[in-house]
Amino acid sequence: MQDGLDQIPSSFGLWSAIGLGWLTLNAFGGISYILFVGLSAGGMPAIIYGFIGSSVGVICTTLTLAQCASRFSTAGGAYHYSCYLLPLRYRRQIGYPLGWLNYLGWIFTNAACCAIVASATLALINLCNPSFEVTTRWQMFLVYLCIVAICWMLNLWGLKSIPTVELVGCYITVLAFIAYTIVLLVKAPKADARSVFVEPNNHTGYASTSFAVFLGLFTSFSTLLSLEGPCHLAEELPTPKRTVPRIIMIVVLSQVVVGVVWLIVVGFCITDLDAINSTATGIPILELIRRATGSDAAAMGFAVMFMINNGTSALGSAVTMSRQGYTFARDGGLFWNSKLIERSSRTELPFWSINLPSFIVALIGLIYLFSNTAFNAIIGGQSICIIISLAFPALTLLLTGGELLPSSSRWNFGIWTKPIYLMTVGYSLLVALVAFSYLITALNMNYTVLVMSVTGIAMALAWALEGRKLYSPPLDAEAALVVTASTVIEGSAIPADISKDDPSRDVEASGHTKKVATKDIKGARAPNGSRKLQHMIL
Repeated sequence: MQDGLDQIPSSFGLWSAIGLGWLTLNAFGGISYILFVGLSAGGMPAIIYGFIGSSVGVICTTLTLAQCASRFSTAGGAYHYSCYLLPLRYRRQIGYPLGWLNYLGWIFTNAACCAIVASATLALINLCNPSFEVTTRWQMFLVYLCIVAICWMLNLWGLKSIPTVELVGCYITVLAFIAYTIVLLVKAPKADARSVFVEPNNHTGYASTSFAVFLGLFTSFSTLLSLEGPCHLAEELPTPKRTVPRIIMIVVLSQVVVGVVWLIVVGFCITDLDAINSTATGIPILELIRRATGSDAAAMGFAVMFMINNGTSALGSAVTMSRQGYTFARDGGLFWNSKLIERSSRTELPFWSINLPSFIVALIGLIYLFSNTAFNAIIGGQSICIIISLAFPALTLLLTGGELLPSSSRWNFGIWTKPIYLMTVGYSLLVALVAFSYLITALNMNYTVLVMSVTGIAMALAWALEGRKLYSPPLDAEAALVVTASTVIEGSAIPADISKDDPSRDVEASGHTKKVATKDIKGARAPNGSRKLQHMIL
């Protein structure tokens, strides 16, 4: 890849990208926090078997993304993969909402990570000073804002340090997983195997245990969704078509192993669920460790490592959401696109593409001042947004028969191709259905519908103000890699200088005819109006 005007400086290598992917997916941290929320709906059997089933769906989804990543080296991730695989006449209508869903999914992911770190911080204070009250909402909000601000500053001014921070967070997470797995296996009183593997429970208020188990699947599904992070680093990695597929497969397979082991270990250590859930720290896993080891110091140590784990996860998701926003703004898909694609002359980073999502994450924290179910609403919105955007490449490949998937000797699945796509789409539909249905008890309200409604309103406003005039998804895979020119074309979103080597391709764009060296785009019509188009070439 050649350097271009709009390419973000490269700071990531293979292992640092694996570290970022490991921490953004973060099965260990996610399970530790959300596990006890869903135990009332189905219990450990529903969660363990749900996680194993979810792992199959996630592996199929990852295989699909790996196949696309081996052909398309773009920071747009699943959003751009879907655009490249769609026939031209559908790209604009479908690419726009997909870009928004992917972008907001990562924003919600970052908000959830920051919320967990804020909760863990107050929990650590409570462990040190039991008289400290962790439920005061304004304190939670202020700590949350501090975490958001730290991620924002590191993303803006500490780019070169981020790979090191992510690797350190990854090492500490691995050590914490190994250490506390051994400690709990050795020290903790053990529950009966039937309660872990066989006997479901139902404390939701619904009469049907089957429905309770169905709701309990959300806990399993929500811990393995943020698998796409390394795809958004494609423009910052050497040989991304080779490295990105390997990275995401290594991340997902290792996280599945960690998740299964940790679930079984923690499940066997739950002997008094009511006592664990009523903990003054607000985080049941800390109470479980304190009771299992008989040591406040052990719980404090886990709290510190838990904060580091989720703090580096928050930083990784902050990097990802800014990269996705920058890519989407280059396509004209957000508000204020001309500002979002401007890069600082000093750091060469997109200043406002980093600022905007961090500001939105800070605003999301305001919910904490009014509702203690905010975390579930954020997770629900994240699940819907992410899973739709991740499933669409597989759905497109199924519907089109892979006609626009470039041929390659790598990442081909033979007779397993359609089953992998079908599993990906089916799993995604199930996750969406569970997320929209999810209620911890019959008395709770599911705010996911509200979150998605607000998302739809924001998307419609952006389309009305700028998107309908400026949005133009990438025309082909080679047109979204490294920007070599920035051209204003009146009445056309087709780059004037895209090809000087092949004058054989013509594209009619709002009355203009441009010579374009891309395949299968004859007859494509660009959106009306003018835009500043950043065009990227290998």
